[in-house]
Amino acid sequence: MKTKNNVQKTILSTGAVIMSLVLISFTVTAQDFWKAVITNSSFNQIALAMAETNSKPADKAPAGNNNSAAVYLSNEADEALNIEKWMTDATHFDNSTMNIEEEVENQMPVETWMFDNTKFEDVNSTEEPLVIEDWMISEKTWIR
Repeated sequence: MKTKNNVQKTILSTGAVIMSLVLISFTVTAQDFWKAVITNSSFNQIALAMAETNSKPADKAPAGNNNSAAVYLSNEADEALNIEKWMTDATHFDNSTMNIEEEVENQMPVETWMFDNTKFEDVNSTEEPLVIEDWMISEKTWIR
């Protein structure tokens, strides 16, 4: 029963993902679709005027100019880096000035309670042996 519920949940979630992808594709293609539908209606003039005012006007270049990508590209160069005196002074980068101290950890003692299994396991609990059922090894269940 659990497997059947899990399969149903998986199918429903997969269906929801597929449906959302279909809806997204519809919304992307619907932009030009509504212009085509509106051209055959009586409100054609009003609808087209609204569609044209909502759309972003395309930037048009003057007819006389030669447009090429080279106009927008320019060679850039970084300024030369200057080496300052403190950058070459060894006292700024010497390890002896950093006062590094090594930390020493104390040994932790092992206590007797750490070896007592009753602290970590429930001695009184007994587990039921696992039982293999027919559906677990059935090819109809696992191979489709």
